[in-house]
Amino acid sequence: MTALQRADSLYLSGKHKLGFDTPVAFVLHGPEARVFMTHNYAVNQALINLAAKLSALNVVDIKVCKTWMGGQAIDEVQLLPFVGTVPNGPAEERRLIDEEGFVYF
Repeated sequence: MTALQRADSLYLSGKHKLGFDTPVAFVLHGPEARVFMTHNYAVNQALINLAAKLSALNVVDIKVCKTWMGGQAIDEVQLLPFVGTVPNGPAEERRLIDEEGFVYF
């Protein structure tokens, strides 16, 4: 929640400019990804609503690892509509850092 709140603060303060700044990438490949499953909405409503808003505004880009999902028997249709997938989370993190110049935090 803290990272999403920080992204929201950057947007609200004007430090993240729509159409200019790259969205903050969230690549999830562990239990934290379960938050973004449709059946967990009621429990995580505030967090999900914030994530959905920031995703719609192109402030964040949330992806879940398909490899992790397979090991957990989770199908893509169980994810909320604004959450995408990547084949392998750790590999995507490396690609973002090495090829796209993202900073890991």
